Amino acid sequence: MADERDDLNVGENARPKHGVLPFVIVALLMGLEGVGVFLLARVISPNPVTVAAAESGGADGLTDTGGAGGFAEIELAECRPSNRTSGKFVTFHVRVSALVLAEDLERAERIVRANRARLEDGVNTVIRRADLNHLNEPDLQTLKRHLKHSFDRIFGDDQLVKEVLIPQFLQSGSGL
Repeated sequence: MADERDDLNVGENARPKHGVLPFVIVALLMGLEGVGVFLLARVISPNPVTVAAAESGGADGLTDTGGAGGFAEIELAECRPSNRTSGKFVTFHVRVSALVLAEDLERAERIVRANRARLEDGVNTVIRRADLNHLNEPDLQTLKRHLKHSFDRIFGDDQLVKEVLIPQFLQSGSGL
């Protein structure tokens, strides 16, 4: 009888042994859930814009179709204007280009050659007058808008320049 009690006590005090099966089931369910979320996100999300499309202007609605209906870039000015509007003296090294229709490229090149000093003066004036906020914008949209207005006035045609590009905008001096 004592042996029976010992067997019962051992049975009552012993911890029940859980197998590995519940952990395997939970891991499989989590894996299936992850795959399901991935597939759902793939189906729902739009395709990303490629770098080539973004650089050619495809994201802005300006696409380079090549040939007569495409766009061409033309360098307008490279200068070193300064700005003191923030109370600090800052010098910039700026290169400004424009996007024009390919069919207008020759006309634009003639105008640029004939008005080189006026174009550089326009860039200098816009940057000298710019507020600190405009100079620190990541995409420089306000400066581009002001430059486009200045170029439209110089060219005498507000349809020639489709977009102003600022491929180089370096700051030096006291800092902004």
